[in-house]
Amino acid sequence: MSAGKGSEGIWRQTGVLIRSDIFDEAERQHLDISFECNTALARRLGIAYTDQHPSGASKTVPVSSAVNPAPSGTPIHPVINADDPTTPAKVLKEKKGSVRKPRSMHTPAVTATSASQEPSTPKVPAPPVQEAPKKPSADRKKKAGAIKKFVSTRIVRTDEGSGTDAVIPKDELYQRFERWCREHAVSPVPDRRSFTVALKNQCAIPERSIGGVPYWVNIRLK
Repeated sequence: MSAGKGSEGIWRQTGVLIRSDIFDEAERQHLDISFECNTALARRLGIAYTDQHPSGASKTVPVSSAVNPAPSGTPIHPVINADDPTTPAKVLKEKKGSVRKPRSMHTPAVTATSASQEPSTPKVPAPPVQEAPKKPSADRKKKAGAIKKFVSTRIVRTDEGSGTDAVIPKDELYQRFERWCREHAVSPVPDRRSFTVALKNQCAIPERSIGGVPYWVNIRLK
């Protein structure tokens, strides 16, 4: 710091931090920041003060550092010296110098559009998978063979109108079939639905309902 002899004593030069909006408004109103700071501080301390700073005071701005330095990359506000009359001009110069420079027009910018224009390898669809024809299972063949053998060995076809014995109830015929399967060690025994479908579709045996009871007609048991 520097000192100068004034009308009331010794003048000292120091750095004062002033908030930017307060500084801008004081500058707009053409206030002497040094005078205002001395006046306010003297009033607070109970000291009479009416003079401006002496003309012989040093105009050198001391170098000050912040008590708590800002993190890297954070802009630091300039240190204001209230006693230096050239301070407003220096602050304005620092503000102008801190304006970010626009990016050079020659620098190529990577955009999503340029990235999407890269050639891509066309995807070739996989050939459809052809399922192999389903073959009848061994159990199904065994069931069909048992029903066919039962019909050929235990059932006799008759002409229509040959007598009352030319009809057999469906339940009775299936019970006879189950007994035949046990006697011939057929396992598993075909279920009632498989037996009915085989007689109807494969053996072409006609059916009829008499008095609400389903019958196989034009057949008799041996």
